[in-house]
Amino acid sequence: SLKTPLLVLLGGVGFVLLIACANVANLLLVRGVGRASELAVRTALGAERGRLARQLVTESVLLAIVGGAVATVLAIGGTMLLVRAAPQNIPRLDQIHSDGLVLGTTFGVALIVGLVFGLIPALQLLRPDLAQGLRAGGRGTGAARSGNRFRRILVVAEVALAVMLLAGAGLLIRSF
Repeated sequence: SLKTPLLVLLGGVGFVLLIACANVANLLLVRGVGRASELAVRTALGAERGRLARQLVTESVLLAIVGGAVATVLAIGGTMLLVRAAPQNIPRLDQIHSDGLVLGTTFGVALIVGLVFGLIPALQLLRPDLAQGLRAGGRGTGAARSGNRFRRILVVAEVALAVMLLAGAGLLIRSF
């Protein structure tokens, strides 16, 4: 039966998705922390913190939507390309297609990652530590320290998932 190998493959794909989400989350956090001094200046000039927070979340969600759309197009195209390149003696080859539920779930995960990791810099913006953000200027010292711990946790999680994926791939190859 092909059920067990396909479930293992599905688990591997899930791990790759988690690694990609951790990577994107880390990039969004670095981007948000890098803009801390700019946002502090804009706040000092009279911009409302709520409006700046909405802008950060909107930018992150928009990036997630565009990334999810590109990933969906690549997944559908890649599936069609793999089906065309496969040998014709594979059983039920004509039934292979991109499932809407899987694509929707992947798109939903991308949207949730964009929303959650757009909210983290936005919530940091709502803290009233305007002076430290202005003092940091272009040096990146003040706000960068506060986000370092979470970014390190994300990097450790990413490496741990990659090691688990590598071990699982080795076991899968050995079992085949």
